[in-house]
Amino acid sequence: MSPDRPNTPVAVAQVALETDSFQLQIAGDGSLESIVSRDDGTEYIAPAERWPIAVVFRGGKEEPEFPDEHSAFTGRWIYRGGESFPATHASLSGDRLVIEFDGAEVRAEYRVTTTPDYLAFELLSVEGGPVNRIDFLRLNIRKLPRLGQWINAACDDHFGICLRAGNIRTYAEMEPEADHVMMRTTAEPDPGFEGAVAVLFGCREPREKLLDAMALVEREFDLPSGVARRRLPEQRASYLWARSPTPENIGEYIDWAKRGGFRVILFSYSAFAEGAGHFRWNASYPNGMDDLKRVTDAIRGAGLRVGMHLHYCKAWRHDPYVTPIPDERLHKVRSFVLAEPIDADAQTIAVTENPTGCTLDDKRRILKIGDELVEYEGYTTKPPFRFTGCERGFLGTTAGAHRKGGDLALIDVDTWPKFIRFDQNTDIQDEAARTIADIYRQTGPYELIYFDGAEDVHEPFWYHVASAQHRVYELLEPTPPVCEAAHYTHFSWHMITRSNAYDIVAPGDGMKDFCRLMPCPTAAERVKDFSRIEFGWLGRFGGDETGCPGPDVFEYVASRAAAWDCPVSLHVSLKEIMNNPRRDDCLAALKLWEDARQEGRFDQTQLDTLKNVQPEHAHYVRCYKQRETWRRCEANEGLNDTQRAILADRREHHLFVNESGDYELVEIKEIPGLCDGLVEAFTFKRTRSPRTTFVLVHATDGDVRLEFALRECRLTAMRPFGTTLPLETADGTTMVSVSDRQYLAFPDTTRDDVERILRSASTHSDLEDEER
Repeated sequence: MSPDRPNTPVAVAQVALETDSFQLQIAGDGSLESIVSRDDGTEYIAPAERWPIAVVFRGGKEEPEFPDEHSAFTGRWIYRGGESFPATHASLSGDRLVIEFDGAEVRAEYRVTTTPDYLAFELLSVEGGPVNRIDFLRLNIRKLPRLGQWINAACDDHFGICLRAGNIRTYAEMEPEADHVMMRTTAEPDPGFEGAVAVLFGCREPREKLLDAMALVEREFDLPSGVARRRLPEQRASYLWARSPTPENIGEYIDWAKRGGFRVILFSYSAFAEGAGHFRWNASYPNGMDDLKRVTDAIRGAGLRVGMHLHYCKAWRHDPYVTPIPDERLHKVRSFVLAEPIDADAQTIAVTENPTGCTLDDKRRILKIGDELVEYEGYTTKPPFRFTGCERGFLGTTAGAHRKGGDLALIDVDTWPKFIRFDQNTDIQDEAARTIADIYRQTGPYELIYFDGAEDVHEPFWYHVASAQHRVYELLEPTPPVCEAAHYTHFSWHMITRSNAYDIVAPGDGMKDFCRLMPCPTAAERVKDFSRIEFGWLGRFGGDETGCPGPDVFEYVASRAAAWDCPVSLHVSLKEIMNNPRRDDCLAALKLWEDARQEGRFDQTQLDTLKNVQPEHAHYVRCYKQRETWRRCEANEGLNDTQRAILADRREHHLFVNESGDYELVEIKEIPGLCDGLVEAFTFKRTRSPRTTFVLVHATDGDVRLEFALRECRLTAMRPFGTTLPLETADGTTMVSVSDRQYLAFPDTTRDDVERILRSASTHSDLEDEER
């Protein structure tokens, strides 16, 4: 039976619930009758069909919607196989709502709380036949123009509907279709049906008021304060990720951070710890906590704020959780029984179960037998079942004899195999969280915590992703203003205030297109969830096979981040900084944009100009799609129409302080392939000087002298803008020395003519002198 159709063709309204902003009606047959805005009487349920208010599922199983390797923890899960049973009866007595599912012989009882601001539905019991899952509140509404899929809200300009989980044990999601949207809250046996809570509220003028309504829900249900922290100015601050800070070199990182306008310096736990799990101090921090406190105190003493990047739901493979005695609380993927006894030297291990499906990935083939770890090379898939090519006493554990009938398990080695994952159904996550919280408390306060590896948990992912984050988050005192993660589920919205740092994937010469395809559409989408993303992690600062990215690359990213008022992050080592010959220009460009954005210097017209994603092209790019998307971009194949439309916008913008001391924003156009790559140049026009063409130019490395067949009166050089530089002239030519960014002004000259002048210039580089 379809879950979208009730048993009974005739419905009589039995349940009417209302707040100050909307009325919800549930028919006696268990179908959704109406959701009406009380302000103007607008009906919001999807027309034409009758939809059940709840559905139970049995006999099948939850599976990832798509078969790709990352869909399990980054995509939707759907119920396949078995049967689904829609609600057939609904009745309300006092605050008790009863929904019956006749086909399944199941009865669900709810406690309903009605307030002027929201309706709450607490699932008290699910009785009757077996149930694998219950969608205990389903709302099928018209497809509204603004869908926040993370926050689970559907809005138009006048009214918004939000369906939230009232606690971490409840899942909520929406499923947009062509002409309607299914919003639902779900409960499962793990972590449990009873106590699941759905909170439904409506909101007039949702752009301005939905967060106020959400803040009230957070207070009433003792949820983390996602609203209050989203409203903090700290959400807008960019950060420098210092790759290997120590007490000895932190001063250098502070200096570079200030040059780049960064308000925050973030470092990873790997800077001070041997690895995740116990977070034992490494050799760079011989004094342990005291050394880390010296680093954080130095950052704060310089007027900057501190952030920390964490892996928190798994242990380094050489951590005491793993070796010499592996902890019983490491997660096990498969379980087996020894079919034969083995001694300490056996290289073949017989088991009673078929190992088919066990990983054959390099460095992930690890078995646990008692207190011993074993690495296998392969296995047989026909009787007798055996693991073969076994290395005993792996990772420093002790090989030993094991009896027939003993237990053996495949442990959950991370896809980054330097880690082994925790069993989230044990207290090992809480134990690791306490270790993190102790470091945090003794060396804080921290502005930012980055929850990395959020996907590295086991099923049910919707629960354990948020739960693992929360088990750390709730121990952090004081609460960090900003939390970031690349992966998160519905409940995470209350903790994770910024999202989507992307890995360092594109080469230097591809960073602009990577920005176009990944963070830009995601930033446009996350606005619907009242959230920012972070335009980073920017890397390649010290160069790659394509050379060092120049200031135009970092300016492009900063300009697009400014379009959605999002921060930028730069992931860099001191060596990489020194390897970039235009480091001062790159950091100066980032600083100028950061300062202007923090000061609120862009008006709405300018912000709209900077946006390169049309509203209909906004979409969330999951971090696990970034590499595939980038490969398609590089190959120029397999891109969809939306991606090609975004890439087609090649506009770039430059921000500078003009001769009046004001910020000025201009659109610039690159002159590609200039001077054999010795210089990069961009032309622009100004409203106040319409007959003059300006050029923003820098040498890619060292100093380059450009010689023009022009008289001095036809050309002005400036650095900074408005400050004239001296020019060399001789025999009707003008010579300009170019290194760091500067400006050339050509009065009474068109853009095309300026390009011809630049392309005809002769060049002389100091690098050529060195080669000679």
